[in-house]
Amino acid sequence: MRKLLFFDVDGTLADRVGKKNVVPQSAKDAIKKLQENGHLCFVNTGRSLSEIDVYLKELNMDGFVCGCGTYILYKNEVLFSQTVPFEIGNELVSDLEKYNIEWLLEGEKTLYYRNKPYTTHIGDFKDEQKHLYPSAYKELEPSKASDLVFDKFCIGIHKNSDFKSFEAKYSKIFTIIDRGNNFYEIVPANCSKATGMEFLMKHFNVDKKDTIAIGDSTNDLTMLEFAGTSIAMKHSSPIVLEKADYVTDDVFDDGIYNAMKHFELI
Repeated sequence: MRKLLFFDVDGTLADRVGKKNVVPQSAKDAIKKLQENGHLCFVNTGRSLSEIDVYLKELNMDGFVCGCGTYILYKNEVLFSQTVPFEIGNELVSDLEKYNIEWLLEGEKTLYYRNKPYTTHIGDFKDEQKHLYPSAYKELEPSKASDLVFDKFCIGIHKNSDFKSFEAKYSKIFTIIDRGNNFYEIVPANCSKATGMEFLMKHFNVDKKDTIAIGDSTNDLTMLEFAGTSIAMKHSSPIVLEKADYVTDDVFDDGIYNAMKHFELI
């Protein structure tokens, strides 16, 4: 029976070597064998499309669920795309500045960051991403951040941030995912890695029991809980390990390949 497989990127398909994200050969081999056996393989990531161009070239995936379910690509066809409405986005940037919250907006082709110093973990994230994807980054003067097209965003909180006011105003519009270190991933409330899976499940007429999700972090929880079979990497946070049906080895210990062998998919 054909399976739909969904792979997180960071810490699952790839891991950091120096300043680069590297996909081990064993993972590439596993993807190729899965496809040869008739299964469909999708990246399911919190990253926007502009942040995964390297994987488009390096991995011959069947498609991509980007931005926590906000953008779905199969082969070269966009099946689904949802952006933050202009009227919300324009007010949002103004509010983030008012609440002393650091931000980075993520779109299909562009990553927008403010032209002010970053003092929280989001600054490290911005520097890492800018190094990896320099052509996608655009610096913004917050007062001129109007009518931007973006799918989701990240924020950094410090001691002078009014996070409670942000939560009170936006928690019904967006899902706020705590990534640790006062770093939050913010996604439209009706989108998640799980909704991306559900969309493709219906599109390909595949039963839920024939879906498999592989991840390692808190933003993978929705897809791990939704999948017919959930697989966590060995280094995953405790809450992720608790949700997993199976725990595999880490990235450079051939975790993807070993898991696919375990389930007799390759």
